[in-house]
Amino acid sequence: MDEVLKQVTRARRGSKARVVEYFEVQPRQTLSWRLARDAELRVDEAALWLTREGDPYDYWLLPGDVALLTRGERVWVSSDGERPLEASLTTYRSTGLTQAGRWLARIWPRIARSSNASAF
Repeated sequence: MDEVLKQVTRARRGSKARVVEYFEVQPRQTLSWRLARDAELRVDEAALWLTREGDPYDYWLLPGDVALLTRGERVWVSSDGERPLEASLTTYRSTGLTQAGRWLARIWPRIARSSNASAF
């Protein structure tokens, strides 16, 4: 299962050309947006709360964690800390995947999460 997730991640990246956007989350502030492209959300300083549309779970991203987000997905992030924290969104240039490849790359992380949850 992990090997397939690595392949999907590699397929998403495709090219080395990337765009990194940094943003700041103020204490007890919630930011929300709908993703225009597949992206990787990274947090380096403190814990960040992530909520994803259609996902029954919320996630605490700890420093160094990366969340794979899919195009069209709506997300909410917030911070519970005492000071602002910096996070980043990384997107990669188009990989030339077929429509079926893009569909698989978009749904595979959810399939992997649900199969891991059913194992417990």
